[in-house]
Amino acid sequence: MQTVIDGILTNYEVFNPKAKSTLVILHGWGSSLQFWVPIAKDLHPNFKIVLLDLPSFGATSPLLGDPNIPDYTNFVHSFIKKIEIVKCTLAGHSFGGQITLDYALKFPDTLESIILISPAVVRERSKEAKLKIQLAKILRPIFSILPRHSFEKFLGWYTPRDYSDSTEYQRGVLKKIVIYDLKPHLIRVTVPTDIIWGSEDFVIPYMGKYLAENIKNSKLHVIYGANHLLYLSHPKKLIEILNGILERIYA
Repeated sequence: MQTVIDGILTNYEVFNPKAKSTLVILHGWGSSLQFWVPIAKDLHPNFKIVLLDLPSFGATSPLLGDPNIPDYTNFVHSFIKKIEIVKCTLAGHSFGGQITLDYALKFPDTLESIILISPAVVRERSKEAKLKIQLAKILRPIFSILPRHSFEKFLGWYTPRDYSDSTEYQRGVLKKIVIYDLKPHLIRVTVPTDIIWGSEDFVIPYMGKYLAENIKNSKLHVIYGANHLLYLSHPKKLIEILNGILERIYA
């Protein structure tokens, strides 16, 4: 489905369109809504599931100008209003989680709750992640003769081709979002929050416990053995957790 949001051709998909409650899911950097379709199909039938291609990804056009996280947040807000969602649960993975938390700080009255899935909200690396990255740098020459993405897999994630092959426009956005740190604002989050993280995530190093301790009314769910793309590596467990959260909200 397509619509126009603030002059931007916008692509999205809706599942269970007649359901009264709504879950909106934002994908991560270099991804698209297509990666979340298998997840959406198995989510709670009493929820309308809305998948959105963020600007410059999937089939959605780029934002105008030189955007940062607040511009993406405002875009999502305009989209939610455009498709006449009064109140929803907003979920976001990685970059989408960064937007989700920023959205919760700016537009809490439009939300039932938020779900942060390996969110890129605290720009710090754990000691374990720093050690693994140092080791990877030493071993990097070996990876040059191995199949594409071997280096990324070693660090703990698998990246589709469009993740590493960002356009010039996307690289400009990326330079901004990697320094957009929401850590100082965690105590200001007022909506109920669920945090989902893979224990082996080295892209966005594990900060789940820290977020749970600093966001009021929050709950942490850890998927052990999962890396950053836990919707690909552990989809059944992710669906189980998401449905548990949605069941609680619906009740």
